Amino acid sequence: MAVILCMLLAIGVLVLGATMLAVYLIYKPQMPYMEVTNAQLLQLDYSPADGVIRDIKFKFDLLAKNTNSKVDTSFSSFNIDVNFNGTTLLQLSTETFTVARESSVTLPYSGESRGTRLDPAGMQPMEEAVRSELVPITLSGKARTRWKKGVFLKVGFWTRLNCPLDFYYRTGNVAPIDHDTCRSRSP
Repeated sequence: MAVILCMLLAIGVLVLGATMLAVYLIYKPQMPYMEVTNAQLLQLDYSPADGVIRDIKFKFDLLAKNTNSKVDTSFSSFNIDVNFNGTTLLQLSTETFTVARESSVTLPYSGESRGTRLDPAGMQPMEEAVRSELVPITLSGKARTRWKKGVFLKVGFWTRLNCPLDFYYRTGNVAPIDHDTCRSRSP
């Protein structure tokens, strides 16, 4: 009786695996992603005497892209941190949104932060950045991506973004964006 039960269980697992493989091959899902397409540092007022960023303003565009041809994708739990040398200057988030199949949505972000104090380890790099006129800022964040088709295909992954950007201090323009590093990754 135990042998028959084990045999039925093994057959059930094989059938389920074959069904999942067939559904995957039919729909061929691809990972949706986010990408920073444009950024600008609108203002940076830094006081080297006390290590306080009195005022900093950013704006950037984030492209959420769905390359799947048969399913829509939703992005949720979407958070972005704007960091300088390990100090979070600004935290941004958005509500859940859906990207239709084979399309993209551009999300314009802007924000400002006042009174952020840098630790001693961050003061020196900020002073060097202001002197060299190139301020390194990192955008990092994550979003939960989900898509489903029918009863069988339900997929969800976290996609993570870690985008180092260099801004010219005087103009606020961003140095050319490396779209390979400024594109989110999924495990």
